[in-house]
Amino acid sequence: MPLLILLLALPVLAQNSTPQWVEESWRAARYPNTEWYTGFARDNIKNQPNSETYQSIEKEAQNKLSESIQVKIQSSTAVQTTSWQNSLGESINTDYKQTTKTQTNAVLAKMETHSHFDKKSGYIYGFAAVRKKDLAEFYTAKMNGLLSFAENEFSIASQLAESGKKKNALSKINVIEDSLPKIDYWRNLLQAVTGATTSNRSAEILQKINVAKIALENGTAIYLDINGSEYLTEKLGAVMQEKGCNCSITENADEADYTITVNAKLNRCNQADFGEVYCFANANISMRNSKTKKNISVEVSEAKGAWVNGNSEKATEESFKELAANIAQKLVKEMEK
Repeated sequence: MPLLILLLALPVLAQNSTPQWVEESWRAARYPNTEWYTGFARDNIKNQPNSETYQSIEKEAQNKLSESIQVKIQSSTAVQTTSWQNSLGESINTDYKQTTKTQTNAVLAKMETHSHFDKKSGYIYGFAAVRKKDLAEFYTAKMNGLLSFAENEFSIASQLAESGKKKNALSKINVIEDSLPKIDYWRNLLQAVTGATTSNRSAEILQKINVAKIALENGTAIYLDINGSEYLTEKLGAVMQEKGCNCSITENADEADYTITVNAKLNRCNQADFGEVYCFANANISMRNSKTKKNISVEVSEAKGAWVNGNSEKATEESFKELAANIAQKLVKEMEK
């Protein structure tokens, strides 16, 4: 029986023995600050601690650990100015405020925590430690994940812009802008842990989205409703851009700044004495401004196309090609007004 009692008491004695990590010299040797962040806390309590008390002292140790990271980050990061040139060679600046601020706790990963109560002294101790290498890998993964998200969203926004979906493209850009402060939060933590400057890819993304945003806001989305000519259906948008229209052609009328309706027709084809065929085409055109709800009638002169060897099909195409140029020129002038 005495032997049994002794064996049962051993775990209790082991639990009450003071752990080595309570000693500062042991912590310094076992967790050198070149490789680890550590936090240590202690408090004098009157009663036997419960689970909440142990959690509280461990939390305080974590806070101490976090402070050693956060003191390296300014309480509010400075305004950054990004510059670039637009298509006209004009220098454009934009101020971008990062929103990273000092917090009570940095986000931590792979952290070990310990707590101990010394009955004799009445002190309760808490200790937290995390490898700098583990934190750096965690922060890098978080930052790169958000960067990949932002770059993917920008790629989608570019595709939407090319297809004339201006509102959807701007919506995507707004999502990217919201993600940039989060990227810089992780980047600042990473720099604090590693002590090395990381490439600021978020600033590069910011420059791209600002250029895209200006182009979208200054550009014009056009919805084309064309009847009577396959050539005009396929080519009119491109011809308008050739004539100087800063516009994109959208497949959705709700996305458009202007809705342009074209009812084209081939008027007649005439055979000349020397084998040439002359074809004449015309169109009724109206343009609606989505903002003002104003309808504008656009008048174009009859277009002539000619082709040798009596090929009326080619002459018809030439007439619609000339008609497309006339329509595009008139529409661009109206939109410039």
